[in-house]
Amino acid sequence: METRMRTLFARRGTWLSGSAVFCIIVVLSLSCVSSGQAGEEKMVLGLPQIIRMAIGVSPEMAERRSEAAVAKSDLAQARAGYYPQVDTTALVGPVNNASRPEVVGSRIIDPSSSYWSIGVFGKLNLTMTQPLYTFGKISNRRDAAEHGVVAREVKQTQTGNEIALRVKELYYALVLSRTAIEVAKEAGSFFDEARSQMQRLLGLGSTNVVESELYRVDAYRADVIRGKAEAEKGASISYFALKALIGLPPGKDFDPADKTLAFKTDELGQPDSYIRRALAERPEFKQLEEGLAAQKSLVEAARADRYPSFFAALAGSFAGAPGREAFHNPYIPDDFNHAIGGVVTGVNWHFDFGILKARVEKERAEYERLSHTKATARLNIPIQVIKSYQDVKQWKVAVEAYEKGASASRKWIVAALTSFQMGTGTADDLLRGIERYGMNQGKYLEALFNYNLSLAQLEYAMGVRSW
Repeated sequence: METRMRTLFARRGTWLSGSAVFCIIVVLSLSCVSSGQAGEEKMVLGLPQIIRMAIGVSPEMAERRSEAAVAKSDLAQARAGYYPQVDTTALVGPVNNASRPEVVGSRIIDPSSSYWSIGVFGKLNLTMTQPLYTFGKISNRRDAAEHGVVAREVKQTQTGNEIALRVKELYYALVLSRTAIEVAKEAGSFFDEARSQMQRLLGLGSTNVVESELYRVDAYRADVIRGKAEAEKGASISYFALKALIGLPPGKDFDPADKTLAFKTDELGQPDSYIRRALAERPEFKQLEEGLAAQKSLVEAARADRYPSFFAALAGSFAGAPGREAFHNPYIPDDFNHAIGGVVTGVNWHFDFGILKARVEKERAEYERLSHTKATARLNIPIQVIKSYQDVKQWKVAVEAYEKGASASRKWIVAALTSFQMGTGTADDLLRGIERYGMNQGKYLEALFNYNLSLAQLEYAMGVRSW
């Protein structure tokens, strides 16, 4: 390449140094690389992959993971209540220097030579306490923390299902809009063919068409143009919303793996089976059950706070003052020079006038509130399941009906166009066939979208994990 560049510029009478030619080659190479990058193919992403990507970058899921980490920390604290606890206190300060006191008769005499000699002392007090029996203070709080961890993990599943439902709605809307654009183009081509045939027959002086029919074509086409614009708007909004959910940068694009929305011909099961599955697997219901179990343990823990706690303790105290002479006497303690320790057992019992009782009542009231919430969920979840179930059935019938209608209207167009070309059909019949085809196709796509969305809502209502 460098030789060709030198030849080219030599022919034009231009002299370039080797370094200049090298710079041009680098620029051209970078241009080739940039054009190659610009021509990269778009990613093709299926619905399951998009759902996983959306959940992976979701701030809501990150929040739920943080909540689960907090719950696990609470559990670790509750379990650590079984282990010994150590309290230490260290002191350092000034103290008068002193000699060992002397006992003369019935008097204790200080032989220190000066009251103004100041030294330093250090002291360490240590207490290690091991719970022995607490009437359930520790065990009930541990149980509550364990249920709290499970509840937070179930809440992650619930949030993931919510994100998956939002992704499905946008994904189906994107596929629907792109399909609707193609349908609008097809309907437009039918109108183009009708106009072309009308102009041909008018030129031949045919009696089965008049010039005003051309205006009717443009009038009918207006709805197709508007429908195409709406579909393009829907596709754009759904596409960029999906990009935001999965965290794609502005310069990165993708295409959905599905070109059309799916339609399952399988018959639905009995509604009772869907309700039973929802009550067994719905994350919100599981979360309520774990919350109730945790709250029940907290009620028992609050009751246990009203009873004593038995413990064993290892106590020790160590002190030293270099400027003070040690004095060891079982009847006279020396606070500045000693080393003592021992093992004891004891009981700790807190009394108050209504505080602990009120705390028990508060925890019991919270337990009753959760019980009522669970009862409400038991009523509402079956209603939600039945509604989604009936929506699926309704839109399934609509899809089948409008699919047949679209097929019939397409045959209508073919037959009407053939008759019109032969001079035996009317333009009115042809235009009405095209109009009805566009309406049936639009209704078919709408029903197909609502069918898929209702199916997704039914899966969500049952607690099906689709990620």
